[in-house]
Amino acid sequence: MPALSASAPGKTILFGEHAVVYGYPAIALPLPDISLNVIVQALPGKDQSRIINHELGEDYLLTDNSDDVYQAALMTIQHSLHLNHLPAMQLTFSSTIPPASGLGSSAAFAVALTKAVTAFLGFHLSFDIINEIAFEIEKRQHGTPSGIDNTVVCYQTPIFFRKHHPVEFLQLEKPIHVILANSGVPSSTKASVNQVRQLRDSHPVKTDEIFERIGSIAENARELIMNGEIVSVGNLMTQNHTLLRQLDISTKILDQLVEAAINSGAFGAKLCGSGKGGNVVSLVPAEKTQQIKEALLKAGAASCFVSTINPTGKLT
Repeated sequence: MPALSASAPGKTILFGEHAVVYGYPAIALPLPDISLNVIVQALPGKDQSRIINHELGEDYLLTDNSDDVYQAALMTIQHSLHLNHLPAMQLTFSSTIPPASGLGSSAAFAVALTKAVTAFLGFHLSFDIINEIAFEIEKRQHGTPSGIDNTVVCYQTPIFFRKHHPVEFLQLEKPIHVILANSGVPSSTKASVNQVRQLRDSHPVKTDEIFERIGSIAENARELIMNGEIVSVGNLMTQNHTLLRQLDISTKILDQLVEAAINSGAFGAKLCGSGKGGNVVSLVPAEKTQQIKEALLKAGAASCFVSTINPTGKLT
């Protein structure tokens, strides 16, 4: 079999993280200027697949250990395809998505691996089926994810997402510009989701009120985004961040980055992803991109990059 490769982009959530786990709406964007790539090739003469990931310093043969993230993902693909076994393969990974940063590295892993392995095996799957398998892989890694990460990464277009509802692909009225600022602090999706769940268990009324407000903000933002009312979208982002602070998933550095972005001219800013670290996303005027980026770095961002979302939905 010839070698095959597949890739998947990163993502950012503009509105609705954590609330989306409980059925409230959220909005997410793909970030194809960062991506994860997988190359799959045959491994003759071996019984187990080989994993190569130079960024993580990994090079080893898999065992039957289901706690291994690669083995668990391959087992999920195997079961989803109703196969008795998978052939031994060499899987080589490379990525420009910062891990544990809220930018979808695990979702990109799930989607790219599913695309590469199923194509290598001769399956021609729809995006819907690839997304379903990737979601099962995500559940193995994170416990009870909403499905928004793998969905936006799989379809690679801005989405309005709500669990158990059809995905809505957003058409933009005009380009919007975002800056992603890395706090330099790793973020654990599973730990943050569990923390919010514990908060909801102990304070259900208060937590559900916060979720309701976050969901309402996402609903309002959908119309504003499609109508090109970017200043109002930015205001809603900052409101969303305030509500995420009430869930106790922000940190001092994340709050500092949000404040720095707004004070230097951003329309709005908020943490993105699971929180407790990771990135801040800022919605910015094109002409102020550089000054806001400099302000974020001065405020303590470990790194920043800029993406422009065009009316076609494609990012550059």
